[in-house]
Amino acid sequence: MTISEIARLAGVSISTVSKIMNHKDQNITPETREKVLQIAKEYNYVPYAFAQNASASKTFLLGILIKDCLQYGRLLDGAIEQAQQCGYRVIVCTSCGDRDLELKHIAALCKAKVDGVLWEPVCEESLPREKYFGEINACVTLLNAPRADSFRMDYQAFIKDAAAQFLLHKHTRFSLLTDPKDPVYMEALAGYKAALFDNQISFDTDSILNIDSMEWIPKIKSLGLTGAICMDYRHATALLALLEQYQYKVPDDFSLLAIVDDREAPVLAECLSVMPIPFYRFGRHLCKHLLDQCEQHMTEYVPFIPDAVPSHFATLDVPPTVKLPHIIVVGSINIDTTLNIGRLPKLGETITTARHTITPGGKGINQAVGVAKLNHKVMLLGNVGNDLETGLIYSCLKEYGIDTAGIQKDKSSDTGRAYIQVQDSGESTITLLTGANGTLSAKAIQDNRQMFHNCAYCLLQTEVALEAVEAAAVIARSQGVKTILKPSSVTSLPDALLQNTDIFLPNRAEMAILCNEAPAFAPEDLSRQADRFLQKGTGAVIITLGGDGCFLKDQTGSMHFPAADFIPMDKTGGSDAFISALTSYLLYGYDLPAAIRIANYAAGFCISRQGIVPALIDQTSLEKYIQNVCPSLLQKP
Repeated sequence: MTISEIARLAGVSISTVSKIMNHKDQNITPETREKVLQIAKEYNYVPYAFAQNASASKTFLLGILIKDCLQYGRLLDGAIEQAQQCGYRVIVCTSCGDRDLELKHIAALCKAKVDGVLWEPVCEESLPREKYFGEINACVTLLNAPRADSFRMDYQAFIKDAAAQFLLHKHTRFSLLTDPKDPVYMEALAGYKAALFDNQISFDTDSILNIDSMEWIPKIKSLGLTGAICMDYRHATALLALLEQYQYKVPDDFSLLAIVDDREAPVLAECLSVMPIPFYRFGRHLCKHLLDQCEQHMTEYVPFIPDAVPSHFATLDVPPTVKLPHIIVVGSINIDTTLNIGRLPKLGETITTARHTITPGGKGINQAVGVAKLNHKVMLLGNVGNDLETGLIYSCLKEYGIDTAGIQKDKSSDTGRAYIQVQDSGESTITLLTGANGTLSAKAIQDNRQMFHNCAYCLLQTEVALEAVEAAAVIARSQGVKTILKPSSVTSLPDALLQNTDIFLPNRAEMAILCNEAPAFAPEDLSRQADRFLQKGTGAVIITLGGDGCFLKDQTGSMHFPAADFIPMDKTGGSDAFISALTSYLLYGYDLPAAIRIANYAAGFCISRQGIVPALIDQTSLEKYIQNVCPSLLQKP
């Protein structure tokens, strides 16, 4: 292919083709220039060496000289595809951050007479070497160079957009998980701060999660963090595994968004919400700018604006604090050993049995599981000991999706134990070995006070240290959280605790012990006993009466509720089932009388089956049964 043939195909003069091929085409229209160049590309035309200065001739060859091919995801793919679509071939070189190797590559690209080069200098001292490209009239597009006309990925804008996703999902306490040694750390931090500033949220240095410190969970708990932007997929997957270990549900309890390059995104998106850095589009943008220089003599700097769109929202959701409020249970955590016997032994009598079970229990676990089965988010605060049985407890709580972040291990104690004897009539006796339950401190409750945020009800029992119960009641009252107190294993209660109790819920025997008198059966006696606690500041008193139902008294009056009609098999967990359902349906918006009636059915289901945790009823079964026997009860007043 000769210059005359190019001129004939393009319908122009040989002189016009010569000017275009040798960068002397300032007075030639863009349409003519584009037509000639397109034909030259298609026919791979190269001027004769004796006719033109070779260094000034078009070769339709581009060079890419960067530090590391693996650092930029699909940037090379984008640049090469853009070049090939425009009829150019590409030579790719990597300097590996070595200035000597960089100089050798520059010499090779110049020898190849490239029309242009996309160049990432090793350092600022490399920039004077741009003159070598000038000597062969090669255009240069700079990447990550310390110069105003150099291109770079705008990580500040990118992270700001990532943070905006959390803000759109109503997060106000989310973190940035990053490495301070990362070259883009300061840009990422600036983007994170800018997003907070735009939404009038104060920046807290402590909220940054550092990869050098694996104390992520304590910081998440202490600061009440609800999500994190992870600057590296490895740390994102490590945090995900750690959250699962501590029974956090993602994204129900904690949201994650990983920043990854566009090469890794398709694989990682299977388990994480990821925001791919658009290196492919960046590569096309860079190459287009270089080609505009080579063909159109355009040198206008047009910055690349990265788009920030999550792959999906599987691990990014609104925080739990803006969902339906949760329920906190502060109570005992035991291993229950249940013996099933024909009848309870008399003093001095020995009886035998072949039926027994060992299960997780304690009022804390029982009520937490009861609430979870009724489809509420529940957090359990309590202590376990330093023994092997704790694995059984955590396994049980994980099965029902109970948040265990508030459970501490007391290395100096054993886990609490309950020894339960159940006779065939369903009546039982219980002996408690307090263990680690007795070491639950007020400080432990204070350390977990962030759990009371967006909490509706706090369920309290007195099988743990009273100082912890009092601390929880005080925090609950200060946060506007209603408290339901179940007394057990005590003969008296502090007035300060009763003043911070909204619903006091003893059984007949417990009420008698606290009043230091005989159990009450007549309505007037039950009313009189309830008055003693109402006068101390309690909002309402519900006395459970076993087969006789329950008695309610508050400032508006009193009411008796009959028990649901179930044949008892094991009455041990009846009160826990009652409290779980009462609380759950109050949170669902039912008034107190309706919630009590529903709770009576839940208690009836529980005592008609063996054990406690397995006998607690789920929401679907409970409501299906009530729908059959009393459908009007499920209609909210």
